Amino acid sequence: MSKTTFKDYKKLLQNHYERSKSDRFSGLLDSPSPAQIRTLCVALCEKELSRKDDEVFRLFFETKEGELLKKSIDHCNIDRFRPIISFLKNETDTENRVRVEMAAILCGFEPRPYSEFSKKGFVEEEKSFVFTEERNGFDTIIDKTVIGKKSTFKKKVAVGVLGLAVTFLAGFGIKEIVIPKKECMVWRGVHYERIDCQDETLGLVSEIVKPFDEKEFELRKIEVCDTTTFFKNGKAVVWYGKKDGEVTYFNQDGRNPENGDELKEITQYMIDKYVLESE
Repeated sequence: MSKTTFKDYKKLLQNHYERSKSDRFSGLLDSPSPAQIRTLCVALCEKELSRKDDEVFRLFFETKEGELLKKSIDHCNIDRFRPIISFLKNETDTENRVRVEMAAILCGFEPRPYSEFSKKGFVEEEKSFVFTEERNGFDTIIDKTVIGKKSTFKKKVAVGVLGLAVTFLAGFGIKEIVIPKKECMVWRGVHYERIDCQDETLGLVSEIVKPFDEKEFELRKIEVCDTTTFFKNGKAVVWYGKKDGEVTYFNQDGRNPENGDELKEITQYMIDKYVLESE
């Protein structure tokens, strides 16, 4: 018998992702985009992270001292998430522990981080593992080799009853914080539509589903021309973004829902170059 290594930890994490990706966050982890991962990070941040998870987030997003974590998430380059996605899909390996721990947080893998995982006395025998899997809001010990700590029947019943009670009393509230029913929104062409977070068809299309935000919900893509009012009292009232070299315009500040980039205020230079010259 020997303690599990960091390599074992990564393998178990990838296995956990394969089992849970279709269930966690309404299947958004099934085939995630970098923009979707950032959205999930914001949701987890607002849910209130544990102390250790918070430390991992701040390291990954390079949050400065005194800076709000959500702000550093909002302003990060979404390409930072691509190595995490590749690792979860077992397309690439990584020794970057911060990336691995970020993947563990997104998947809800327990116990984490690796420093805690290794303290639990988990062992490897005949290439089978004893590990913890999150089910229905509480932890269950899965013993593949019938070794290590074994729970008695009474303990299992007690844990099961406690877990059901916790799920019944608190699970609904937790679900409402992270992915509340009918409190999500998805971008549909020129505006957001409010949707049911539990919609089973969401995982079938490559749409970016986000927790409902009243202010962001008002974002609209607009058409502009030489008669459009771009400024009021010297301040811009039109914002723009680019996707595949094409400039698109919006009615308010925020992020481009088509690629996650931050929108910019319109300038006279942009008006002259992309609006007036194209007329």
